[in-house]
Amino acid sequence: MSKIFLAVAVCALGLFGQEKANWKIQYELPKQVKANYETPLTVKITGADGKPVAGAEVETVLTMVEMDHGEFKEAAKMVKPGVYESKHKFIMAGAWQIEVKAKKGKASKSEKFRYEVKE
Repeated sequence: MSKIFLAVAVCALGLFGQEKANWKIQYELPKQVKANYETPLTVKITGADGKPVAGAEVETVLTMVEMDHGEFKEAAKMVKPGVYESKHKFIMAGAWQIEVKAKKGKASKSEKFRYEVKE
């Protein structure tokens, strides 16, 4: 029983160190996205005050909604304050989930979006 208590305590301590940020996360893709071409994915992160969130660690993760082709992860680089960019290849047409994970200090936020690659 003490092992279970210890495991629960360790998990709880890990959660106390994080706080959910009140950030707004937006993404942009080019007007035309084609499967199998490298595509820039731009992420904009602003705080509750509307100011850019600079210096965050940002990761973008693509997964297909209706098929299991695994996850395609890329670290996004800050190109200007609050604006981050990664490059991805959508391997085929169809419905994709774009997850943006952002962390700065103890604050973090993750948000998921759906995107349809037409061709």
